[in-house]
Amino acid sequence: MTALLLIVAVLGTVVLLVATLVAALRRRGRSAWRRAVAAAVLVVAYAVALVAVGAASHPRTLADGQWKCFDDWCVTVTAVAPTADGRDVTLQVRNAGRGRAQRPDAPHASLEPGGRPLEVDGLDQRLEPGQTVTLHASVPLADGTGASGARLVVTEGGWPSRVVIGDENSPGHAHAGWTL
Repeated sequence: MTALLLIVAVLGTVVLLVATLVAALRRRGRSAWRRAVAAAVLVVAYAVALVAVGAASHPRTLADGQWKCFDDWCVTVTAVAPTADGRDVTLQVRNAGRGRAQRPDAPHASLEPGGRPLEVDGLDQRLEPGQTVTLHASVPLADGTGASGARLVVTEGGWPSRVVIGDENSPGHAHAGWTL
């Protein structure tokens, strides 16, 4: 639904800009100005909604074993074991789709608070339909984040998810993640 808002806003802006250009070419200055202002209002209203929804969002804590899905690509934390300098995290990644093999679009793992990137080998691999793989990540927590409150967050998606209202990748939006 929120992606539909993006499509409508983009199409509306394009139509208004074309109408502005046509009015300007026909030397109808007042009409061109009104259409240009309408296009600007539409863009600003969408941007305000994008930022406001992100700012109003709250982080969700997922339980170990609870899947976080991005369409058909899903990930979960199945186990967290303490190590001398942090945690060994076991993740499972699956292609929940039935139709075709797929690779996630720009998957990213990070630690919150702070958004420190975390390298998870194999997170971006191509999976066959229904395939599940187990991955491991070593999460250092000795640098001041402490074990309590540290969360693993996995996101997926590049453009256009960054400008979709309510998407975790949008500006200021809180993330769902697993407590370590």
